[in-house]
Amino acid sequence: MIRLLPLMAVAWLLIAGGLARADDPRPPNVVLMLIDDLGWRDLSCYGSTFYETPHIDRLAREGMRFTNAYASCPVCSPTRAALLTGKCPERLHFTGHITSIRRHRHPKDSRIIPPDDLMYLPHEEVTIAESLRPAGFVSASIGKWHVGHVGYWPTDQGFNLNVAGSTDGSPPGYFFPYTKPERKWNASIPTLHGGEPGEYLTDRLTDEAIRFIEAHRDRPFFVYLPHFAVHTPIEAPAELVPKYEKKMHTDQSQINPTYAAMIESVDRNVDRVLRTLDRLDLAADTLVIFTSDNGGASRVTRNAPLRAGKGHLYEGGIRVPMIVRFPGKIAAGTTCDTPVISHDFEPTIREFVGRKETSRTPRDGVSLAGVLTGRGEPQREALYWYYPHYPPQGARPGAAMRSGAFKLIEHYDPPAVELYNLQEDIGERKDLAKSMPERVERMRRSLRDHLTAVGTILHTPNDRTGRP
Repeated sequence: MIRLLPLMAVAWLLIAGGLARADDPRPPNVVLMLIDDLGWRDLSCYGSTFYETPHIDRLAREGMRFTNAYASCPVCSPTRAALLTGKCPERLHFTGHITSIRRHRHPKDSRIIPPDDLMYLPHEEVTIAESLRPAGFVSASIGKWHVGHVGYWPTDQGFNLNVAGSTDGSPPGYFFPYTKPERKWNASIPTLHGGEPGEYLTDRLTDEAIRFIEAHRDRPFFVYLPHFAVHTPIEAPAELVPKYEKKMHTDQSQINPTYAAMIESVDRNVDRVLRTLDRLDLAADTLVIFTSDNGGASRVTRNAPLRAGKGHLYEGGIRVPMIVRFPGKIAAGTTCDTPVISHDFEPTIREFVGRKETSRTPRDGVSLAGVLTGRGEPQREALYWYYPHYPPQGARPGAAMRSGAFKLIEHYDPPAVELYNLQEDIGERKDLAKSMPERVERMRRSLRDHLTAVGTILHTPNDRTGRP
């Protein structure tokens, strides 16, 4: 089709887009770093005065930083499934995180019963790794998986290598040998073998990623690096903690020095990956994505000015940091205020590497290649979330949507609706629902239409409570 275009049009596509073409000898590599439970304000490039992240800040200076990036869900498993497939959690029928008892928990007197949906990503779903394989990519998942039990792990979903990925959502510990014999569950990391005394998990996973990149430098590779950090247990290299203990005497903006040290460890390991790409002369040929799977956990970090944290549909639970770098393709030192979401990564990666859609079922994410290369905004009117669950963080089950500056939250237990103008009230303090009933009704109708359109398995009333 490109041969049929006028010569000037072809030149514009090559200059403005800079994306892979079908006749390119080699598509770009992809490195996707997913940090667990990292809050929107947990980086200095996002305004933190307490956390120190000079290397992630460097990544932001060399690429594009998103100010309105969102996780697909306020907890981990559904976001990860959405990120890997380009489909929203409600379409995947995977709306709650995997639990040790393999069912969605709820209080006995809960007003609703969460939907009986999945706790794994079906084999029929096409992951990024599976989509890239026909283009000659070799793929590795190195770190937390948590989107399926045995038989639904990374190598069952298109990845050539799985290091440390299993059903578990957190490690028993961050130091070798990564075991806690006193625990009856999650007593080790079943797919992480070997190690040395004193070894720290975040360092080890980065070691594995670097080895994979070095071994496959001569062919296109996809490295999915979902760190366990900064998820609990809160454990950091001992030498990094005192600095933050001292810092708390003069900066009370944060509450946990060990958590801060974990963030610094992540930052140092991001630098190690970037320096590896530089050393191997691969930086100019590699799309690097950095983000989080949900908002920061309120018991270890303050998400202010955002409201609440992990598990909540307020901004603190779903707004996340996101940085994308591709030298020569994405302008350095830029920011983007466009609302984007985790399931946009799959179509974005496919467009950058020149892979067409292969799935027979619709995708919910949209490619951000136009935004990233300055060619235009994605065509989308709203973002949606469906989280009808009772998370450990004590949040209320519900659903939400964002359209323009306005965000609607519909709570299910007890029933309530809230409306906020995020442009004027990022902290969601001024509820506009009563003063703007027409907008509320319009957005509620749009939310219901979305849930119907994607085939959501809905929650049901808990008739045993006798509550209306």
